Amino acid sequence: MNKEKHTQIKKIFMKNNGYARTKDIIEAEIHTSYLYQLLEEGVISKIKRGLYYWKDYNNSANEQFISVSKIVPKGVFCLHSALSYYDITTINPWQYHIAIFRNERKPVLPDYPPIKVYYFSKKQYEIGIQEINMDNHQIKIYDIEKTICDCLRYRNEIGMDIVKEALKDYVKRTDRNIDKLLRYADITSIYNLLNKYLEVLL
Repeated sequence: MNKEKHTQIKKIFMKNNGYARTKDIIEAEIHTSYLYQLLEEGVISKIKRGLYYWKDYNNSANEQFISVSKIVPKGVFCLHSALSYYDITTINPWQYHIAIFRNERKPVLPDYPPIKVYYFSKKQYEIGIQEINMDNHQIKIYDIEKTICDCLRYRNEIGMDIVKEALKDYVKRTDRNIDKLLRYADITSIYNLLNKYLEVLL
């Protein structure tokens, strides 16, 4: 590839925290064939249609968590994002999952980092929120028990295999709190379903 074009495209990705859209490349008057060439060479990866990520971009997970928390300040990290944070999944999520109270104003989201917002009822939203310090920033994320319950609630969307994997890893943890897990399950209306899986695992 032409070195000048490579540098131009890379600058676009770096400007946007490692992400770029096909639209960004076109607006920079660069032919999309260069983008596809980088994809074939393994320099970039396709996140979804029209959105790409520069594989070697030096952006820590913490930096992205902080960025997302600023984009959706009333949001709470949930589902895949929380599973990844607690290291109870082998899936590397390509987008951030954030929950907000359904009565809140719908946030305006950028194209990157990719964010999916879930709108929870008051009782689903309020329980299990904890604040963690991440590089001197306060980040809201559901605790591990609430995360398990939410994953069961959204099992058809995120995949039952992922939920089972998380449950298996959870019950092996020394810091597990089954009483809290069952209490959350009762509040979130998945008590019987969770109990069925726990009977097999415990």
